Amino acid sequence: MVLRMHADLEKLVNAGKIPADFAARLDKFAPGQYVLHQDWGVGKVAVWSLAKNKIKIDFEKNKGLVLGLKLAFNQITPIPEGHFLITCFDDPENCRKQAEDKDTMLDFIRMILTTNISLREGIDEVLPMQPEDLEKFLSGRIIPEESWKTWWEKARAAMRDNPTFRLPTKRGEAIALRTATSAAEALLDDYTEATTLEACVRILDQARLEVLKGEYAIAAKLIKAMEEDIHHDHTEPQHVLELIIIRDDIMEAVVTDEASRAQMDAALTAEGVDTVTTLAQKLNNITSEEIVGYIGELSTGRQQKVYDALPEAIGDSWLPYATNIFLFGGAKVTAAAADFIISRGGKEQLFNDLVNGISRQSLSPEVLIWICRERNSVAKEVVDKARMALGSAIISAIERDSAEGGPNRALRLRNLLLEDKELAPDLVSGISDQEARPFAKALYDSSVLPDLDRNLLLANMMKIHPTLQEIALTRSTAKEKQTMFVSLRSYAARKAEYEDIINVRIPKNKHDLEVTRAEGDLRENGGYQDAKATRQVLMRRSEELSRLLAKAEPTNFSGVSCEETAMGTQVTFVTDKGQEVVYTILGAWDSIPEERVIAYSSKLGAKLLGHKVGATLRLPLEIGGDQVMMTVKSITPAPKELIYPDGEIPRS
Repeated sequence: MVLRMHADLEKLVNAGKIPADFAARLDKFAPGQYVLHQDWGVGKVAVWSLAKNKIKIDFEKNKGLVLGLKLAFNQITPIPEGHFLITCFDDPENCRKQAEDKDTMLDFIRMILTTNISLREGIDEVLPMQPEDLEKFLSGRIIPEESWKTWWEKARAAMRDNPTFRLPTKRGEAIALRTATSAAEALLDDYTEATTLEACVRILDQARLEVLKGEYAIAAKLIKAMEEDIHHDHTEPQHVLELIIIRDDIMEAVVTDEASRAQMDAALTAEGVDTVTTLAQKLNNITSEEIVGYIGELSTGRQQKVYDALPEAIGDSWLPYATNIFLFGGAKVTAAAADFIISRGGKEQLFNDLVNGISRQSLSPEVLIWICRERNSVAKEVVDKARMALGSAIISAIERDSAEGGPNRALRLRNLLLEDKELAPDLVSGISDQEARPFAKALYDSSVLPDLDRNLLLANMMKIHPTLQEIALTRSTAKEKQTMFVSLRSYAARKAEYEDIINVRIPKNKHDLEVTRAEGDLRENGGYQDAKATRQVLMRRSEELSRLLAKAEPTNFSGVSCEETAMGTQVTFVTDKGQEVVYTILGAWDSIPEERVIAYSSKLGAKLLGHKVGATLRLPLEIGGDQVMMTVKSITPAPKELIYPDGEIPRS
């Protein structure tokens, strides 16, 4: 069917007043056509006046709006014939009834999906729709905004139960239509079309496996496809384990008695599947060093099935295997792995390993967190044996991980130490004052804990051992002797450098080391040697900055007296020949020689201190130059621009 152009445009084209291609574009804004505006919604062109270059459109949110043709051309999108937006605009009440009626809801959604024609000019195709797209077009237009979530839950449940719909398994995927005649067939289709093992597992996790009950032929085809994936050399080993576990779940769902077992066996034989890979067989080819890298990605229930299969897979070696998982598998595995080891009779060996790890300060933050949280229950025996060393091991782990991988790796352990008000006192209860002192000293000297946190923790420990107050007093006295005053500006600069090293440069260097190490032959590997040398520089600099920041006292020099030269003052000197020279005396890190900004702790800074107006002394006109006799002419507060960081300079 060939659609004719609007009569008004035909006249203009025939008269040679406008080109035919321009008329074709303009025809999409002719009376009776549908358009879309991002703010006013869908609209229908009511009338136009080509002579006056005006067009009148009835929008959903703005009826009878008159626009210039040029403006409409630039800001309004024509809607192609057959698009679902036209249906929703012309008959919103009927669309609303269809959408809300459970008998017609899926037909309505199917209409939306099959008529989502591209709005881009020249592209005549139906575009896929994500759930977010449905909400964008239907919420507030067909479904009231306040009812959207309820409606969507009903619609999603209905689509999930209908084999002709395929719901997305992750954000960014589209809702799809398919030709499957049963839920079991739809599940098989989805699995075979998946391109990654991760997608396969996601599809099976979201499926209702009971739909395979009685569908022996389809279940056998699915298990055959899963076996093929299990045997392939994949780079997704964790998903291979999950496929084996899910396959066993499928067998449990399908095989419920001897009769169903016989039918399932026959279907598998017909597909050429004589045996299936067990979890124990797969684990027999995976070392504990390999599995610690991904077992934490499995759910707790699936982790448990892995643990249960270990004795069959590796015999008496299951205990060191499981212990390695517990020690190095990360936060998501410690509790489940410990429960398994203890339930299988490996408690004594595990606890001996933990006590030794505490004494060597080699345990990971995740393991220490587990010990602390279980200190009054499962891990009480470990804490009782190693209480004297446990606190120091915790501080060591926080500081070690702060240096090696940035502060976030041990953040949970540090937060536990600070938030569990009973933890620090528990770690020093039942031991002598002398035995508690190493932990208290390590805590108070730690550079990764703020002063306030250290003081609060020590105060809690002093409830058990009041004599620990001596540590705070002696450390405070030593700190006062070592304190150096610095401006807010220079302190912020050094702190930023420290945080950049800890949070950015050290993690990047660690990654560089791992990448270059993988290239092999470390002795001849220039990239590895460079990264290793860089690491040493970064570690030394981070340790130096940590010590300096701990000793520094940032100040804005407020309230400084200008009666005599001091930190935070700007001093104007005058020579015998009347030449004026200005020196600014600031903190220990504030040295800009070319601008005569001098640190109070320097040799020249010490010489500048303690003089009143009228005092005379020998100073260089230029830093490093010859000295001449000068007289103090005036003393004023130092400029704020030299004291405060950029963007933080107070107005008054």
